[in-house]
Amino acid sequence: MLLEGLGFGMTFVATEDDDRVNFDLESDIYHPVLVARDMALLDALEHLVDKMGNQDAENRRRINVDSQGIKSSQDTDLVQSAEELADLAVERGQTMKMGPLDPRSRRIVHVALKEHAHVSTRSEGEGAFRQVCIIPKQAPASEDDE
Repeated sequence: MLLEGLGFGMTFVATEDDDRVNFDLESDIYHPVLVARDMALLDALEHLVDKMGNQDAENRRRINVDSQGIKSSQDTDLVQSAEELADLAVERGQTMKMGPLDPRSRRIVHVALKEHAHVSTRSEGEGAFRQVCIIPKQAPASEDDE
């Protein structure tokens, strides 16, 4: 891996499935640096590893680089928040907005709520201000409503 080649002395655990490869970096020394400033360095490493590992566009696989599970933990929290807002949107019958969120976080929310029976999602806004709207689906009209 890139970090091993550079001699950083960092270990990692790799897991994979059909469309994704996950690297969880383990280093007590470098962890604070990797996650500082909204994980900018960790995201940059993910981008580099993605470019190195996906030179063949035909067999492209999503690559995730994490440091001691922090992204995974944040993803779990984000999904939980999205589900709570979805319930609130249904309860109140109004659109709820999350954000602004980065593209990766927006995708996580869209995927998490894709199969939700009572809401749909869409992104709106521009650039760094783009957010996810969680929209309650209209209940089908019953015969009693006529």
